[in-house]
Amino acid sequence: ISRYGDKGSREILVMLLIDSHIHVGQYFDRYFSPQDISSLMKAVGVDYYAVSSTTMCEENYPKVLDELHELIRLDGDKMIPIMWITPEGLKGNIAWFLESGIQWKCLKIHPSLHPDKWSIKEGMIDEVVDIARELQVPLLIHTGNEECCHAQIFEPLLMRNLDVMFILAHGRTINEAISLAEIYSNAYLDSAFMPIPDMQQIISHGLSHKLLWGTDMCIPAHFYPNADMRVYYTWHLNELSKICSAAEYERITYHN
Repeated sequence: ISRYGDKGSREILVMLLIDSHIHVGQYFDRYFSPQDISSLMKAVGVDYYAVSSTTMCEENYPKVLDELHELIRLDGDKMIPIMWITPEGLKGNIAWFLESGIQWKCLKIHPSLHPDKWSIKEGMIDEVVDIARELQVPLLIHTGNEECCHAQIFEPLLMRNLDVMFILAHGRTINEAISLAEIYSNAYLDSAFMPIPDMQQIISHGLSHKLLWGTDMCIPAHFYPNADMRVYYTWHLNELSKICSAAEYERITYHN
C-alpha cells in the first residue's frame, strides 16, 4: 500500500499479517505436514505464524520436535513455535522441549482434553504458569463450551499472575471472555474458529487491542473436507475486514 506524504514524497506502507494460532501434525485421520503448513501460509500471504503440533495428543515428542524443526528449516523466524504441554509431558518429558534448541515463544494447554489434570484446583497448571514466567512467554489456554474450560474458570489464574500474559484461545464462552479481557490487562483472546459475530462483539466492546488474529489452520479442513483452505482463509480474513475499521484490522492482524 502506498500513499504520498505531506511534502509530496511517496511513503510505502507495508501491511503484515500474523496468524497466532496454527497447527501442524496429526489430527484424527488427517496429517498436516510441515510442507502443507508452510505452503498454505505462503499461498494466503501470512508473514508470521505461531504454530503448535496436534501430534502432541499422541505424546510422540520426537515427532513433534521433528515437525517444528522442519518448519523452522522451511520458514525460519517467520515460524513462531508454541510448546504444547500435556499433563503426561509435564510430569516426565518436559526436558525434551526445554532442551530442544527451539526458542519457544508461547506455551499452550488444552483443558478440555485433560479436564481433571488442568483444573485450577490442581497444582499442575500453576507449574505451567511458572514455566511461562521463567521463559517470559504467554500461556495460551484452550477455552470451549464444555463446562471444564469456560473462560471464566481461569479468572483466578489471571488474578494471581498479573505478570504473565494469558491468551484465551477461541474466546469461549464469548461473554465470559469479553468480561475477562475488560477487567484484566493480562487477558487476550484469539479468533481461532471464532464466529464473525463474536469478533464483532469483541470489537464493539472497544477490545480490538485484545484480539489476536488466529485461524486454527488446518483443523478446519477436518470439518470442511471439501473446502479449499486457501479460499476459506481468504474469505474469513475478508469477513473480518468488513466488521472493523482499518486501524482495528491492523491491530488484530498484526500489532496485537
